[in-house]
Amino acid sequence: MSEGPRWHQVYREKVLMPDFRFASQHLAQHFLDAMIAHVRTVRRLPDPKVRGHQDQITRLDEVLLELRDEPLPSYHSEVPDLYFAFNAWLENRVGREAVSFLRMGLSRNDLDMTVYKMRTRELLLTLLEHLCRLRSTLLAQAEEHLETIFIAQTHHQPGQPTTVAHYLAAIDDALTRDLERLMGAYRRLNTCPLGAAALAGSSHPLDRHFTAALLGFDAPVRNTYDAVASSDWQVEFVLGVQSAALTLSRFVCDLLIWASQGLYQLPDELVQGSSIMPQKRNPVTLEHARTRFSRTLGSSQMVLYSSHNIPFADLNDFGPDIQGALVSLFIQLDGGLALLSVALEEGSFNRERLAEQVRCTDTTATELADELTRHFEMSFQEAHHLAGELVSQLCRQGRDLQEATVADLVALGGPRLPEEVLKQALDPRTFVLRRDGFGGPAPGVMSHHVTQAVHGLEETLVTLEQLRETLDEARRKLSAPGKE
Repeated sequence: MSEGPRWHQVYREKVLMPDFRFASQHLAQHFLDAMIAHVRTVRRLPDPKVRGHQDQITRLDEVLLELRDEPLPSYHSEVPDLYFAFNAWLENRVGREAVSFLRMGLSRNDLDMTVYKMRTRELLLTLLEHLCRLRSTLLAQAEEHLETIFIAQTHHQPGQPTTVAHYLAAIDDALTRDLERLMGAYRRLNTCPLGAAALAGSSHPLDRHFTAALLGFDAPVRNTYDAVASSDWQVEFVLGVQSAALTLSRFVCDLLIWASQGLYQLPDELVQGSSIMPQKRNPVTLEHARTRFSRTLGSSQMVLYSSHNIPFADLNDFGPDIQGALVSLFIQLDGGLALLSVALEEGSFNRERLAEQVRCTDTTATELADELTRHFEMSFQEAHHLAGELVSQLCRQGRDLQEATVADLVALGGPRLPEEVLKQALDPRTFVLRRDGFGGPAPGVMSHHVTQAVHGLEETLVTLEQLRETLDEARRKLSAPGKE
């Protein structure tokens, strides 16, 4: 049954056909679930016509369930979208009068927004689960490297000794915040627009709380205008994804630098050789992960700008026209997460190369300044200047700071430190062990930190499992014939 004019060929080719294909591939099952939920809500209405046609409504419900397992309707030039294709298909099966109960109090506006939310929460839940997998791998690596020292950089220069665990735990803390942001986004998007109709709701007394529960939503959207006009839930989802992608891209950048220095190694299955240079072991898995995170940021802009400088109303801008961008954003971030996770699970830090780097460091100069301040009546400014002079003097002599002697310090006007005190002050391992305050890299501190993080991750996984079960249970209930 036609619902409009025959469309112009350009409009069909550039809008209707691509949107139909996209909806068929990504949204069809959500459309069917939402329509089933609406029909079951309509069946509860006290309207005499509804009460007198329960058999027809039950048959409509049954046919919608059957359609879940049948080939989807094909695109036809006389229907504008998948929803109307479903309508035409249903009319052929159960008749126009039965389909009229699907149309009671239902607009494409509230139906579309419900479907988009259902799809987005599936994508978001999957991303949350995959972020947890990455966090689990990070924490396992951190636990393995509580005492593995490496030289951290600031401003692209060697800074101070710390541990691999300290670094990885910092990345994990950032990802924990990203998880919290995205879980908050899930909670706020998990309200149901269905029943809002075009924007003002329906004069039929639809039980919107019942509809929301059927679809696994926490509640209906409180304001019917808000239900079809708001896009902040998409923006919040995108902002959380952006933050995670930015954190992960910086992490991958470090891994690539360490791989170029032999400090981090990938197995043969995750590297690629050169067509001309036999010695090459290119860390392509990490390179592709980096580009996935960059492309995530690119896709996110498509979503954000779709809501810029437009009226507060139901519009194509943040409706059908950006659904592809949301899916693209998911595909890119999910691909990056998978590549990075396997690179961490199967790659390894080269302890020998890290130890070699640590032996040739002048990055313990801060501890020497602290030691001078503790044991002699020197201000930190004076101690800082003296330690800097010692580093410069040894550099001119081609010597490492750890080769410094008490005589070197005295020659620069410094105090005569006991030899053992000087040696300890310049030792990278002692540097780390002494930093045992809250949040520091000392192994005991980091062991406690990692244990707490693992417990927190386990709690998050339980929460995600409960969210997944809520959606699965809602779908199981929808799959059963909806009889009162």
